[in-house]
Amino acid sequence: MMQNNAPFSAAEYARRLQKTRAAMEKAGLDAVFVTDPSNQAWLTGYDGWSFYV
Repeated sequence: MMQNNAPFSAAEYARRLQKTRAAMEKAGLDAVFVTDPSNQAWLTGYDGWSFYV
């Protein structure tokens, strides 16, 4: 049985993704590389802070 441990709801994820896509369109970008861990966490909820140890 899978467990949902997402830090925010699917609706919140969709809102963040739409906000990102709108900013990309406004800037004329087809793709972005999200390299800053805090931005990765904001966009996806991924909490990969362990690589700092």
